[in-house]
Amino acid sequence: MLIFTKTLISSNSCQLEASPRCRPSGRLTSLDDAGVHLSPEEIQKLRFKPTVGTIQRSEGAEVRFNCSIDINDFFCQYKGILIKNIFILLIFYINLNKCNRADAGEYHCRLSVSNKIIESDSIILEVEGLPTFTIQPSDVNVTRNTPFTLTCEAVGPPNPVTIKWLHKGERYAEHNESSITIEGVNASTQYSCEAHNEKGLTVSREAHINIKELPDKVSKVTVVKREANKLLISWTPGHDGFSPLSTCSITVRELLEPGSPTATHPTRVPPFQYEITNLKAMTWYNMSVSCTNEIGWSPPSVWVQSNTTEGVPSEAPQNLTVHVNNSMLMIRWEAPPPDKLNGILQRYDVTIKHGTRVNTVKLPVSPSSTPLPSRPNSAYIVLGVACSFCLLLILMFTAVWLHNRSYLQCLFGPADKLIPNVEYRPQRSYNRSAIEITLASLGISSELQGKLQDMMIVRNLLSIGKVLGEGEFGSVMEGHLKQPDGTSKKVAVKTMKLDNFSQREIEEFLNEAACMKDFHHPNVIRLLGVCLELVSGHFPKPMVILPFMKYGDLHSFLLRSRLSEDPVYLPTQILVKFMIDIAQGMEYLSGRNFLHRDLAARNCMLRDDMSVCVADFGLSKKIYSGDYYRQGRIAKMPVKWIAVESLADRVFTVKSDVWAFGVTMWEIVTRGMNPYPGVQNHEIYDYLFEGNRLKQPNDCLDELYDIMLSCWSADPVDRPDFTQVRKRLENLAGKLPTVSSKKDIIYINTSFPEEEEELRGEAAEGPVLTSTPSCSRQSTDTSVVTADVHKSTDAEDDRYVVVISSGDHEARSTVDTVDTPLLNHRLLEQDSEETVRDVTATQQASSDTTRFVCE
Repeated sequence: MLIFTKTLISSNSCQLEASPRCRPSGRLTSLDDAGVHLSPEEIQKLRFKPTVGTIQRSEGAEVRFNCSIDINDFFCQYKGILIKNIFILLIFYINLNKCNRADAGEYHCRLSVSNKIIESDSIILEVEGLPTFTIQPSDVNVTRNTPFTLTCEAVGPPNPVTIKWLHKGERYAEHNESSITIEGVNASTQYSCEAHNEKGLTVSREAHINIKELPDKVSKVTVVKREANKLLISWTPGHDGFSPLSTCSITVRELLEPGSPTATHPTRVPPFQYEITNLKAMTWYNMSVSCTNEIGWSPPSVWVQSNTTEGVPSEAPQNLTVHVNNSMLMIRWEAPPPDKLNGILQRYDVTIKHGTRVNTVKLPVSPSSTPLPSRPNSAYIVLGVACSFCLLLILMFTAVWLHNRSYLQCLFGPADKLIPNVEYRPQRSYNRSAIEITLASLGISSELQGKLQDMMIVRNLLSIGKVLGEGEFGSVMEGHLKQPDGTSKKVAVKTMKLDNFSQREIEEFLNEAACMKDFHHPNVIRLLGVCLELVSGHFPKPMVILPFMKYGDLHSFLLRSRLSEDPVYLPTQILVKFMIDIAQGMEYLSGRNFLHRDLAARNCMLRDDMSVCVADFGLSKKIYSGDYYRQGRIAKMPVKWIAVESLADRVFTVKSDVWAFGVTMWEIVTRGMNPYPGVQNHEIYDYLFEGNRLKQPNDCLDELYDIMLSCWSADPVDRPDFTQVRKRLENLAGKLPTVSSKKDIIYINTSFPEEEEELRGEAAEGPVLTSTPSCSRQSTDTSVVTADVHKSTDAEDDRYVVVISSGDHEARSTVDTVDTPLLNHRLLEQDSEETVRDVTATQQASSDTTRFVCE
């Protein structure tokens, strides 16, 4: 039995192919079960052929290797017939579609013949990829200006791995050691590290360096339980100042006894509660709590007042005397001292015992006519004084008003005969303060509040409809905005899910709106306004109001033209017009010193007149000095649209947007295909650094592809600016054939199903679906399958091979396709010929095949 083993991890499912001259029926588990007989001498001679030795592959690449062994001159029994002089070549293949670090290790082939194990030489698989961190810098709490050490370690392969340190996203001097010692900081900051090897770089988590400081004030001091001589209190500690709290101190003093001593009760924490003992019954106390760490004590909490409950009198009546008068007993005593009663005296129990007889008399005590001292309530006193003062003011105001009224009537006559003078004020003067309060409650900067102030729209002017699209962080909904003339305008309302966002991300969301405020260009989306909706239990919900785009984003439009049930070929004239519109919009933005940083077909919108406007400014930046922007904070970026220099150094310029425009042109020409098919995100930098670029699509004009290549020049200086790109595209558009008639214009119905009735009524101006491609290709003997993987699964092993049969070619030949293949057609034919040639060679090697399945 042939067994494939691996020293580090079990191999996935495999199959063994053999080609003996005899074909045993059924499934074989060993050569002995197949009736194969070898002498001990022949078994001793069995040796595996030399293996490939060491294999090095990049992470995510396909790995295929094998081992083989020859078995010569043996015989076997097949259906009772003895067959001699048989030769078997056993070949075992293993194929890993996407290898990963866990697949690295040492592999062997083992063959069991007559209880003897024959093992091949080792096959060592080395999986290379981006560095992997073994130790990342961790958060550190330090004393101000005190040295501390950070550690960062990473491994390959490939090695060596170089560590570079970053301070707040910027390169930190030239420290390339795994551990660095910082001499000290006087403010909180962040450090991170980068691990570099031949495959690229990996960025670690950010380590937050916190300065130890005094703890914050204790809050929520609460009396949990009251008894006669003790109180149980609890509290909520404030921020520990990045140093653990060790001790809390409870300060206690009597409330109604001026000059009473103050007691301090220290206690170890946690837990954050303490039982104060040895207190007087029925007594009011003031209590405050303060906590300490290694830096010092927190400010004391606010004073909390509480009282103990009644207790048992601590002393018995004194000076008890008994007088006998004939048949009467006169019993006298003195009451206990007032401070020993521990409450209000209610009765005396007099017990008389004579022999075995016991008699108890209960004597209630009438309450004293003098009330017991009680806790003064200063709140009532203050309230009474305030009410008296207010009443006095009202009386004085009324008297003055009556006097003035009598005086005016004497001068001008009765008021009902006067002509009324009405003063009108604009409503905005009242709404403005409310809007300011709402913006301030968001916690955004005063600068951003000033930018948004004149774009604020009253909430009751906006009505929200159905959801047009929804993502992980927000949604876009249909809305109607009431105009000053009373009409309603259809708009798109962009919102965010407040439950998933921090305050910084809310400010970034509104910054995007403020960014669009000053844009006035037909090819750049325009901000209509910002509205805030009060949501109970949350911050006010910000909503950005944008023009409604009936045809959605350009990428979805291109996909529908190619993959819908009725594919439509978009002529080159329309595609170039899309590119010119985007170039004009980006020319406007770059002229105003704006970097978009996320230009792609998905972030361009189609108006009703099929013109394109640039949108989605979530990553845009205004550059005030110089011509570049360095990204400090680590954030998710669209890797396949980013220029090669931005991937390496996180530096963005206008020429970085030009690179992204070239990728967007490729998206448009391919009708929405995913750039760099088959190349993983972590492989993009190496792929571009080696000089590779996106391939020219089959139906792409050479002059159009030359413009793309100029946008992808390795040196940003060699790339054209958007003005030059726009002029080259306009020159190209002038050379293309003009549209001869209106019916030659291609429109695509991109409406939602529920809008079909509405669109039928707009047939005169709405899109008309036609399908007249200028060129097409018929499928004959080749079936091209395009697959886009949008997300990975959590399955333990997702490596697999899918083989798709060509099917019924006659049926397929009648279907016109306008799909642009990912590979050159000639290259596909070459690959097919190699596949056929490989299969033919295998068939010529042996006409009989025995298949062994490894267990």
